[in-house]
Amino acid sequence: MREWAATKNLNHASDLSTAMPLSVVKDDGITSSSVTNPGTGWEDNLFYNFLQQTSQLAWILDNEGTLLFASKAFYKYFDIEEKECINRNVMDTIPITVTHSLYELHNRVLTTGRPVESTQRIRLADGNNLICFMNLFSLGSFNGKKLVAGHAIRLPDTNELEKKYHLAQERLLTLNRATSDAIWEWDMQNGQMVHNDTLPELFGYKPNTARGLSWWLRQIHPEDRNRIADKVKQAIEAHEQSWDDEYRFKCADNHYKHIQHKGFVVYENGLPIKMIGSLNDVSNLKALEDKLAKEKVKRQKEISEIMVKAQENERTRIGHELHDNVNQLLSATKLFVDFLTPVGKEQRQVKQKSIDYIQLTIDEIRKLSKELVAPSLKEHGLVQSIRGLAEDIEMVGAMSVRFEHDDESEQLSNGKKVALFRIAQEQLKNILKHSHAKNTSISLYTRDEQVKLVITDDGNGFNPQQTYQGIGLGNIRERVNFYNGSVDITSAKGQGCKLTVIIPAEEE
Repeated sequence: MREWAATKNLNHASDLSTAMPLSVVKDDGITSSSVTNPGTGWEDNLFYNFLQQTSQLAWILDNEGTLLFASKAFYKYFDIEEKECINRNVMDTIPITVTHSLYELHNRVLTTGRPVESTQRIRLADGNNLICFMNLFSLGSFNGKKLVAGHAIRLPDTNELEKKYHLAQERLLTLNRATSDAIWEWDMQNGQMVHNDTLPELFGYKPNTARGLSWWLRQIHPEDRNRIADKVKQAIEAHEQSWDDEYRFKCADNHYKHIQHKGFVVYENGLPIKMIGSLNDVSNLKALEDKLAKEKVKRQKEISEIMVKAQENERTRIGHELHDNVNQLLSATKLFVDFLTPVGKEQRQVKQKSIDYIQLTIDEIRKLSKELVAPSLKEHGLVQSIRGLAEDIEMVGAMSVRFEHDDESEQLSNGKKVALFRIAQEQLKNILKHSHAKNTSISLYTRDEQVKLVITDDGNGFNPQQTYQGIGLGNIRERVNFYNGSVDITSAKGQGCKLTVIIPAEEE
């Protein structure tokens, strides 16, 4: 250190590249210059530029400790200005702990002329460690002074890294214990999967059961599996950072839980290398949602039932009004007209036509009121009510009607009985009005918890794809849809028509 104490002014480092030949000391201690024309050789410039631009610490000192040159990285690391330290003793510019570490190494190079390599751990004033691999070598002599160059590669502090690693492990362990989610990581390079302790606990599997993507996919419900596999594939192909979905996941006891799954994809150089995911059991939430949905549907059905019942009551009221009041008035009018004594043939004809029209109106209103007023299905039953429709049609000779049935339909709710009766009534009216059929068959059976009503005629038929379906068929579809049933119409011109209605027998 005494040898470094005296500082003499030398040329600035920018002049060093042009004023100082690049000299080396051979193993035998003989100094020779590799540049015969100092300052003009391209080797000098390359050497200077390399030291100036390297990202590592580089410097040149003389035997008195004067700093003749340093790389930009050197200045930046020690937070010093080049103009403040060039041609000054290095002990005045960089931390004393650093110069203490370098002193012995520089002296060894100055004494032997041989390069020295060493790894140094230097404790800085701020408490941080500077760990670097140093390579020091002789540059020969210049103006009677020996020169030593140094190059240091900074190394990571393994102790600090280990501390950070253990801290990260502790945080991960704490997170693992705190979260109720099952966390897993899938290495897409080797297919291996690791997970936290929650996953086997959540689904009842033994530790280390999860082996990879294929195992995970096999546990997904068959109805959800292809959708989830396609979603993951699409996310990767589109270079998306994340995806999420809900599906059913099979537990160790073979029952399924509803899972909320979030996945995050890690890319490297544009390629997916890792996927990290979290699984959250939402079975209770799903059950609550289903319960609320069913309760909502139930309430809607109750409201609809009340509306249908109100409509039936209103139809009945109107039917009774037509039958009891309007028809009574028309009957009285007919009597008054019948008491008239016409004069002449023309007046007698007017009287007779008036009586005939009044009677026709009475008959139509009686027929309409009968259609509006539903029979008492609780008293007569659905089968007897439909049989009554068939008998009324055969009585007037409109067409032949055959009715087949079982007695299971009598177990239906009153609302479904009313709906099936109205559907049969509506279809028979359509047949009488449009098809000119001679024969019609009605069948009503209950099979596999479903009620099936089939009405077939041998009338004109029509093309269901081309023919406008009026109010009658529209009413039929509305009644069937109300009970989550289905309607099928099969017909063709000249081949009659077949109406098939199916509704659930059990209440939902």
